[in-house]
Amino acid sequence: MNKMFTIFFLGLSLSIYSQEEKAYFDDVILQHIKSFNKQCDLAVKNDNIEYVDVLFDSLHNTYLKGTLISKLRFKKVSGGYLKTENINTPILLISKKSCFVTHREEIKAINEMANQYKGKLEFIVLYWDKKRLAKKATKGYNKNVNVVYVNERDNKLDATLSSIKNSFGVPASFYITETGQLSNIDRKFYLKNLKRSTKKEFYENTYNDITELLLENETNKRESIISTRGNN
Repeated sequence: MNKMFTIFFLGLSLSIYSQEEKAYFDDVILQHIKSFNKQCDLAVKNDNIEYVDVLFDSLHNTYLKGTLISKLRFKKVSGGYLKTENINTPILLISKKSCFVTHREEIKAINEMANQYKGKLEFIVLYWDKKRLAKKATKGYNKNVNVVYVNERDNKLDATLSSIKNSFGVPASFYITETGQLSNIDRKFYLKNLKRSTKKEFYENTYNDITELLLENETNKRESIISTRGNN
């Protein structure tokens, strides 16, 4: 009897511990973004631009990767709302502003990927603009791409959305697993020009990040199944 109580309380304490270990993106970025920005400013001041990437990789790999992205709710350009709690696949969230011109080739690339990964990965293009400006800027995306917008003046509800916008600016993309864990952040998700080498790099980087995201997602699902079986 005493042994059973011991096992029960040990399991309970492990469950509570695991819940306490969950770290959310907006909390973690709030703790580290000031230091990161300060170091980046110093690197730029010292004409050491390459070091900014080193600082970002350190921040991402040490603190941000694996953090949880809270449930998000967006207004769709086409009307209504898109809620991530209703999405049962990993997500590629691409954050933009209409004042940054998006090449047709970039929209074409996103459309191709959205078609290729239909049912496996949800593509969300988020514009930080008024609906009118977002709608004007988003012509060309196909039906497999969810185009949404957030008017910053109205964004008083969601701390996570604010942290996504204010942490690394735009454009940027966030790769999120089915369970809401951050897999990767690409701060340079855009085609700067239409050179063949640039287009090739854009495709390669995005496909590599998607592959890693889907792999992590499957690993997390297998671990969850094993954990569930172990608790039965």
